[in-house]
Amino acid sequence: MKPDLEVMRVDLDEFRPPLAWYLCGVSRRWETNAHLAFEAAPDEEHELEVQGLQVVLRGGRPISFGPEAIPEGDPHAGDKAYTACRNWQFAHHLAATRGLTSIPNHGPRSRTGSWVRGQMRLL
Repeated sequence: MKPDLEVMRVDLDEFRPPLAWYLCGVSRRWETNAHLAFEAAPDEEHELEVQGLQVVLRGGRPISFGPEAIPEGDPHAGDKAYTACRNWQFAHHLAATRGLTSIPNHGPRSRTGSWVRGQMRLL
């Protein structure tokens, strides 16, 4: 027997879409966090599963990204605390593929903080 599913609908502003949207669902264990980057695609619909979440994107397209977007010359390229961070990976993906020229520095991550140096806020 499957447990009851909770359904949440989110409508995003179609008139001023940002460069991309980024869903980061944080759990107690970082390896189970849900990460989904997507962009506007008015005529597309995608159904996908992201870490156990069933997602339907209507008018959007998922964006694939990974640590390969982090340039070798980045000061933190060899630091797993940075390179394993999917938010940071996506920021570098946007820089490499969308022509962004800077990634704001929000300070180092701590157990009580939520931003890793180099992450960007997209929403």
